[in-house]
Formats: sequence, C-alpha cells, structure tokens
Amino acid sequence: MWWVIWILLLVASGVYLGMRVRGLWGHAKRCGSELAAAQRSLEQVQGQLEILGERLAAPQDLAIFAGPVTARIRRNRAKADSRRARRLRRAVSRPAWAKDID
Repeated sequence: MWWVIWILLLVASGVYLGMRVRGLWGHAKRCGSELAAAQRSLEQVQGQLEILGERLAAPQDLAIFAGPVTARIRRNRAKADSRRARRLRRAVSRPAWAKDID
C-alpha cells in the first residue's frame, strides 16, 4: 500500500515540475521573440543612422571625453550657430511688411 502512495507522490511531483518547465519554456520563447524584435528595430535604427551619416569618427569626439572648457566652448558655438540659422530661417519666412529695412 505504501508503494502506491510513493508512486502517486512521484507522479504528482512530476506533473508539477512538468507544468513549471512548460511555463518556463513559454517565458523563454516570449523573451526570444522580444529579443528578435529589439534586434530588428536596432538594425533599422543603425541603418537610418548610416544613411544620415551621423556616425562619430572616434570616441574622443564625444563631449564626455573632452575637457569641460572645450565642451562649453563647443556648446556655445553650436548654440550661436543654431540661433543664427533660426534667425535667418525666420527672416526669410517673415512677411514683407515685417522685414527689417536696414
């Protein structure tokens, strides 16, 4: 009689472990599909980046590796250039009566 109880315990634990392993397998498959989707979107973004030509030549070009004074000077120059470009764009699109005469 005791051997029937032991067999039932083994079968029940086998069923329980099987259910857990099956759930783990489902999680692993979902994780793999998410990883594949992330890889596809990363490849797409990298493709767009190559098309736009915005690759940095070297890591030294990053502001993090530059000195604080150099980074500030570059930032101020870029800011002034963007302000100048914006001013020119706005001047072109401004109506004739609002343009500066001088």
